[in-house]
Amino acid sequence: MAQPVSEDLEYPAESWAGFFKNHFGPSMLWALISIGGSHIVLAPTLGGFFGIFAVWIFLLIYVAKYGGWELGIRYTYGVGGNPVEAYGDLPGPKNWAMWVSVFIFTILYTGITAAVGVSTAALAAALTPLELLPAYGLLLAIAMGLVLVSRYGILENVLKVFTAILGVLIVLGVLFGPPSTDVVAETATGLPEGTSLALFVGLFAAAAGFAPTGHSTSILIGSWSMAKDEGAQALRKRGVDPNDERYHDYVAAWIKTGRRDFNIGYGFSLVIILSMVVLAANVLYPNPPTDENLAIVLGDILSDSFGPWSFWAMLLCAFAALYSTVITLLDGASRATADILPLALENDGLDSERIRKLVVLGMGIGSLVPIAVIGDLPVTLILWISVILVIFEVFFYPANWYVVEKRLPEAFRPSTTWKLYYAITIALVVIFAILGAAAELGLIGV
Repeated sequence: MAQPVSEDLEYPAESWAGFFKNHFGPSMLWALISIGGSHIVLAPTLGGFFGIFAVWIFLLIYVAKYGGWELGIRYTYGVGGNPVEAYGDLPGPKNWAMWVSVFIFTILYTGITAAVGVSTAALAAALTPLELLPAYGLLLAIAMGLVLVSRYGILENVLKVFTAILGVLIVLGVLFGPPSTDVVAETATGLPEGTSLALFVGLFAAAAGFAPTGHSTSILIGSWSMAKDEGAQALRKRGVDPNDERYHDYVAAWIKTGRRDFNIGYGFSLVIILSMVVLAANVLYPNPPTDENLAIVLGDILSDSFGPWSFWAMLLCAFAALYSTVITLLDGASRATADILPLALENDGLDSERIRKLVVLGMGIGSLVPIAVIGDLPVTLILWISVILVIFEVFFYPANWYVVEKRLPEAFRPSTTWKLYYAITIALVVIFAILGAAAELGLIGV
């Protein structure tokens, strides 16, 4: 006779009020990463070059990349762990995927920190008497110090508020200042006349790499979700096997709740980026922002809708969104590396806290390298690292699918419809990576 389900297990709240009170959270931490360089630099750039057509570009990217995170959520709540812990199961050399993940979280995230940090400094230079490079050094030092001692909670909450205000301003800006009918007619159904193939592929690859963010963040959102002790993890902590059919309804309810949380953050990110594209199409097209005028252009993007006061409001809120991304990058990448290295080396005795602090220091110092090589060029740096990301991060999506199929109980594995979606969109993500490689190698001519 089957034993009854443990009465002390807490099922997720079904109501929206209960959900927001008790379960909402990891998706907005994820959104702090996504509403950064992609929304504040890339979206105006593509809107400035391609007008309304950039809306279709970002819609395609968001639809294609959603599954990589959905699989991560499915694994976290269905297995009770972070997807990266199962990457050792992937076919090929031992723990290769873990080492690729370490490379991405240390080397590539250092490049992202430099790119987003320089954009942050460009806005700070417009708001203060500081020059760009001194502003970058000061902001980076403050962010590193806060992350090293893990005392940035209050600042992060303040930055979240400004990020939310930024989102509201951008959406309202579209409502009060929609694009002209001429721009819509010219760009809604095709690329502007005279657009070169090289320009389109390069910007498309950059958007695919950076918007809404890289699939490596499925590991970060896994860590944030695990911290809530919900779903299969709660069962494991009670010594209960999540594979036990008596607990399937419980686990399924938590997978649904985790997906609901992520969908909100994902939808919020999508609305903001599309609104920014529409604003850029209205205000900037056909003159996208450049390295020299990024801050001025961003400040002016709401002026047609709200008047001169919005210049400073936009700069302040955009600065907050970008700076929150810098802090989250330093914290998330260092914690992910500290979690992965003991798994990759199969050495549980490693001091994770020491690894975390060393990675923070390494990222801060290393971020000076791309600036020294490429220059303090906010738009150029974002485009450069975005194209690299679309190439290297392609493996996370199929990796998450593989570990879901291998480790989840049959009841929680994807349906045939989901599998078809994954297959089609993974193919698209691979095509994005190929286009990025072609653009990076200069194989696509003008």
